[in-house]
Amino acid sequence: MSETGIITLPHLRSLIGLRVRHQGMICVILEVLESPPSLVLEPVASVSGAANIMADLHGHPGEYGVESRTVQVLTDDQTGLNDALLELEILDQ
Repeated sequence: MSETGIITLPHLRSLIGLRVRHQGMICVILEVLESPPSLVLEPVASVSGAANIMADLHGHPGEYGVESRTVQVLTDDQTGLNDALLELEILDQ
């Protein structure tokens, strides 16, 4: 956060690559979305230990995909930090 207490996109982007624990699962912050400000997380390993097969445009199985999670930075009224963000445990120091 900056000295004024406002979270900016450059501050959020500095988090990309960090490992965090989200709802008990270890994830990596992959991307920052601008509107609404959100973090995109990718679990390091799925619960089952296997990746998901994703269909291509024609419905044929193609590549492996991994579930992603989105955590909003601000509350819906934009006046505070989202509880889901506050519950993230940063694993990289």
